[in-house]
Amino acid sequence: MSSIRIGEEQSGEHMSLFDGKHSLYILKTFLSRYWKQGLIVFLALYSLPVMAYIIMGTLSPMGAKDFHQFWYAGQFILLGRDPYQAYFAGTELPMRQPGLEVIPSNTPPMLLVLSLFSLLPWTAAKLAWLSFDLVLVYKCFRLVEHYLPFSTISLDRPTKILILLIFFDLSPTRIAVENGQTTLFVFVLMLMAILLADRSWLLAGLLFGLALSKYSVSLSVMLLFLFQRKYRLLIVSVLTQLFGFVSLALVSGNPILMILREYLALVILLIDQPGIHLAYLVPGTSLDLLFSGLMTVGVFVPLYFWLVRRRQFISRNPGVLNFHFLTILMIWTLLVAYHRLYDALTLLLLVVLVFKSLQRTDVWNLSARLRTILVGVLNAGLALLIFPARLADLFWPPMYDLLNNKVPALILLVFLTGLMFLFYRFLNRPLQAGS
Repeated sequence: MSSIRIGEEQSGEHMSLFDGKHSLYILKTFLSRYWKQGLIVFLALYSLPVMAYIIMGTLSPMGAKDFHQFWYAGQFILLGRDPYQAYFAGTELPMRQPGLEVIPSNTPPMLLVLSLFSLLPWTAAKLAWLSFDLVLVYKCFRLVEHYLPFSTISLDRPTKILILLIFFDLSPTRIAVENGQTTLFVFVLMLMAILLADRSWLLAGLLFGLALSKYSVSLSVMLLFLFQRKYRLLIVSVLTQLFGFVSLALVSGNPILMILREYLALVILLIDQPGIHLAYLVPGTSLDLLFSGLMTVGVFVPLYFWLVRRRQFISRNPGVLNFHFLTILMIWTLLVAYHRLYDALTLLLLVVLVFKSLQRTDVWNLSARLRTILVGVLNAGLALLIFPARLADLFWPPMYDLLNNKVPALILLVFLTGLMFLFYRFLNRPLQAGS
């Protein structure tokens, strides 16, 4: 009897353990093993309506509305006219598509390159640009994931697929492709310039010079090159821009100083537009410049002192440090300069940085709790950036501006704060021989 009682007691204890701690352990094991696969399936299914929305949106009369500004500017260039002068004069051409953008917001080099698409009719041109943009989505992912920031660390295939799906499903990427923006093209040019900088400064300078046509995005890479003292590359890039202005002057017959004044007037015109920059949180007040100034001081003062104090460390860890530095600069530019949501697709840098850094415990030296917090904050922010604002707009219209501009600004602010903390930990980890 005693043996039976003992067996019953053990069985009861076993069942109690299984129902409590054991079941929790099994649940954690299941989630850790299958969460990635489940997330991949969910994002893959979500990508189907995203792709359908992009294609249908592009084919609609209002599709590729931002690409129209470059195609339309190219029509003036093909006629030997200045598209900036034409915009301010209100000049119209018969092929203009009603309701679409006509402000030639990029500098002359980009307008001259994209004028090649102006040789095509509007529908064919926007479909060609859509195809090009979709290729650029994969190219951006490939360049960042495979070469930066740790080219020696290879992520497993499910993780690569997960990152690619996150990047494609992000509202910034979807909007950039649907609207036909140049952000993806500029992003690829910047990445190629970074990767070629040590092998061919001339080619890298030419590529980066074209990327400077969207200076609000490429400013971060310019600061990185200044930090790396790649002065020849930067000189070539500036000359590339100057060559674009000179070329447009020769094509149109307008003086180059006149074109420079026209473009400067255009820049001033765009400053107060809605966007994800901090200034839009308090539009039309003196606080907008104050926010940007405080953010700049709050980022660069610590960076200066941290980098000066860790000169020996910098020389031993250039690759990882430069990628950290670039990601901080990229998020900083998104917050302090005029940007629309589509420019936030550059957050791919942050996603890959986190995924790869978590593969190496020696990068940030995080505890299990900090790792959990990091992953949770990143997931929450990306989930909000994936959620389509237009869907919320159907139920409560004010949510569109909130989700499309103000919430992303706050998410970027949280990301930047966390990244500064991680950068500090990275710079202050103990130096090891051969590190």
